[in-house]
Amino acid sequence: MRLIIGVAVLAAALAAAHAEDVSVKVIVNGEPQDYSPSARLRDGTVYVPLRQGAESLGATCKWQAQTNTAQICSDRGCALIRKGDGIIVNGSLLLSLRKMGQAVGAKVSWDADEQAVKIQSSWAGSPVWTSRCRT
Repeated sequence: MRLIIGVAVLAAALAAAHAEDVSVKVIVNGEPQDYSPSARLRDGTVYVPLRQGAESLGATCKWQAQTNTAQICSDRGCALIRKGDGIIVNGSLLLSLRKMGQAVGAKVSWDADEQAVKIQSSWAGSPVWTSRCRT
């Protein structure tokens, strides 16, 4: 019986340790970013705060509380973001960095040597705009 309890406690401890987020570095156009809450790796996906992440990519972010959505807008258009598209940390919505990068047409890559995510916002890729910006 003690062995079963011991194994159960060990399994629970390992599961809790695995579930924790890991802080990661984010570099946008060669500049390290300092987000609050910090960028984090969860289940293989890097997340950054919605507003700060959008602004670091040269876009604006407008939250629409009535619909629990946000618009990330640049001079090329807007992408619609739903609350369920990200994770909530300390009351802030964090969005997948890859999804955010794609929304503004940026190139997102992992630098294993620096253990950092690198974003190049001047990439000539096609953004996934859903509408034109509304003012």
